[in-house]
Amino acid sequence: MMIPYPCQQVFRRTCIPLSLILCLLNLPACDEQQAASPPPAPPPSPVRVAPVLQREVKRTVTLVGTVEPWKRSVVASEVEGLVQAFTAEEGMKVKRGDLLARLRTRTLRIRLDSAVAIYRESGARYERAKRNLKRVRALFKRELVTQKDFDDAVAEEAALKERLSQLDAEIRQVRDSLNKSTVVAPFDGWITQEFTEIGQWVEEGGPVVEMVDLSHVQVEVPLPERYVSHIQIHDPVTATFDGLPAFEAQGRVFSLVAQADRTARTFPVKVEIPNPALAIKSGMVSRVTLRIDRPHQGLVVPKDALVLRGGKAFVFRVNEGTVVDQIPVTAILHVEDLVEIEGPVQAGMDVVVEGNERLFPGQSVRILESPGEAPGNTP
Repeated sequence: MMIPYPCQQVFRRTCIPLSLILCLLNLPACDEQQAASPPPAPPPSPVRVAPVLQREVKRTVTLVGTVEPWKRSVVASEVEGLVQAFTAEEGMKVKRGDLLARLRTRTLRIRLDSAVAIYRESGARYERAKRNLKRVRALFKRELVTQKDFDDAVAEEAALKERLSQLDAEIRQVRDSLNKSTVVAPFDGWITQEFTEIGQWVEEGGPVVEMVDLSHVQVEVPLPERYVSHIQIHDPVTATFDGLPAFEAQGRVFSLVAQADRTARTFPVKVEIPNPALAIKSGMVSRVTLRIDRPHQGLVVPKDALVLRGGKAFVFRVNEGTVVDQIPVTAILHVEDLVEIEGPVQAGMDVVVEGNERLFPGQSVRILESPGEAPGNTP
């Protein structure tokens, strides 16, 4: 049956070509393919570099000790007496011979005057005995006096001579006590403690003040047994102090005690450290670094070049100035701000020292030249 002509015209006008329909259906997919272009590469990461250096290094060990004064003395009174003057104060700096305390000396001066008077009396009697002996000796030679008279004259002269020696010793003893009644500083140092005051009675040998000498100090550190054979007297040391940031002092070993601590198996090592500016105080915590090996040539990098991840250490080498390679290394020795390393590195090789925390192998970098540029600030 044939479709009427008018209907055929309507069908032709309303029918859409298949090719046009397929094109319209594929249009969103075409737009997505055009929009899914590859992402742009990340900008180069800004870094700073430093060369690997070859230098002489020496193995060290750092031990902790406590600062002690070079001298510590409890200054005592050599005689007993009442404190009449006391000039010492805690924290005062004194020089050798400066007055610390003076005891009452009135009784000693009275004793001295009495001893001097007796000495003069005995001296006069001795002079008379000498003259008498001279006369008796002459008479004895002429047989005008008996043997007993001569012996008595000799004995009296000898006894008075010994009496003068005894009195002279007593006078010197009293004068010595007078001198000792003045207590003076035995060395240059600082007063750290007072034990008496004006009006107090000081016994013979009683403490007056405690003094310390801080012109140089000593630090005793416990040296492990395995290092004993490497330490010698006069070996140089470096010391830092927790209470003095950024301060470092040089010293030397002056004593190595031959008896080890039976529990810790460590040997006491004492080091001397000059303290001309008196910056180091007694009781400070000190970290003493001793050299325990002979010098050798090694490859070192700044400590900031070392990156630790996953229990391993490595450095980033700049390859051809644009990308970085990750090189595994082993840290051997820390020398000041440097680290001695072993691995596939060579002297003169540039390694990243700033901006290496987020680097990965093959990443492009931009080397910063100006110190004012920060690794995190990218243009």
